[in-house]
Amino acid sequence: MAQTPTAGTPARSAPGAAPMPFGGRLLPLRRLTVADVLDGAYRLFRAVLGPAVVLVLVIMGPLLLLTNLILDRVAPGVVGGGITGLIDVDPTAAAGSEVALLGTTLASGLLGTVLSLIAAAAVTAMVLAVDRGEDAGLGASVRTGIRVLFSVLVASILLTILGVALFIGVVIASVILLVVPILGAILFVVVLLLLVAATAGFLGLLSLVVPVAVVERTGPIATLSRALWVFSRAPVRIVWISLLVAVVVAILSVAIQLPTLLVSEVVATAGWAIESVGEVAGQLLSVPVSAAAALLVYLDVRVRVEGLDLRVRARDLQQGGTAVPGSR
Repeated sequence: MAQTPTAGTPARSAPGAAPMPFGGRLLPLRRLTVADVLDGAYRLFRAVLGPAVVLVLVIMGPLLLLTNLILDRVAPGVVGGGITGLIDVDPTAAAGSEVALLGTTLASGLLGTVLSLIAAAAVTAMVLAVDRGEDAGLGASVRTGIRVLFSVLVASILLTILGVALFIGVVIASVILLVVPILGAILFVVVLLLLVAATAGFLGLLSLVVPVAVVERTGPIATLSRALWVFSRAPVRIVWISLLVAVVVAILSVAIQLPTLLVSEVVATAGWAIESVGEVAGQLLSVPVSAAAALLVYLDVRVRVEGLDLRVRARDLQQGGTAVPGSR
C-alpha cells in the first residue's frame, strides 16, 4: 500500500520525474514575466534576508578580508586606494612580488568560486525550505550546499571545458577565414557575433546548474544533462533574463561598494579593510539575489514545459491541502 507523503516532504509525480520539493507558499509557481523574475528575486531575498545575510557573511566574508589583507602586504597600493586606485594603478606597486600577487589572486579566485557555489546552493535550499513552511535553518542549508557541491562543481567544470573548446574552435576557424579577403571579413564579423551570443548562452546555462542540483539532487552528469535540457526549452528567454539580472545585480553591488571606495580614498591607513567591507556588502546582495533569480528562471521553464504548478496543486489536493497560491 502506497504511503501518502507527509507535509514538507518532497514528492515525485512519477518514476524518473524531477522531484517537487515545493509548497507554493513563497515561490510563484506560475508562468513568469521578466518583471516577475526581478521582483520575485527581491521578494525571495527579503523573505530569507536575516539567515541569508548571515550565511553569506560567514562563508564569503573571511575570504574577502584575508585576500585584501594579503594583497596589501605583498603588493601595497594594489588595494585600499579607493576609486583613484582602481583607475590609476601604480605599475610599481607589485614590483618584485608578481608571483605572490598572482598566486594570491588565483587561490582567492578558485576558493571564492567554490564558496560562492556553496552559498548560492545554501540560499536556494533556504528558499525552498521557507516555501514548504519549514524553518530556514542555517545549518541544514549549509549542509545542503556542501552535499550538492560535487555535482555543481563537476557539472560546471565540464560545462566550462565544453565552452572553452567551442570558443577555441571558433577562434581558430575565424582566423583561418581571414585569408579569404572579402568573404573572410564578413564571416569573421558573423563569428564574433556568434561568440558573443555563445558566451551569453554559456552564462545563462551555467546559472541553471545550482538550482537543478539543489532541487533534483542528482549526480554531476545528470545535473549537467538536466541543465542542458531545461536551457534548450527556452534558450533566448533564459539568456535574456540572466543577463538582465546580472546587470541589475552588478549595478546595485557597485552602488553598495561606492561609499567604502570613497572613504578608503581619503583614509590614510587600513584602506584595504574598508574596501573589504564594501566587497562583503556587495556579496551580501549579489549572491542571494542571483541564486533566487536562477531558481525562478528554472521554475518558470518547468511550469511552462512540465506543468509544474498543476502537479504541485494535484499533490496538495491528494494530501487534503489547498491549491497552490498564485499558481493560476
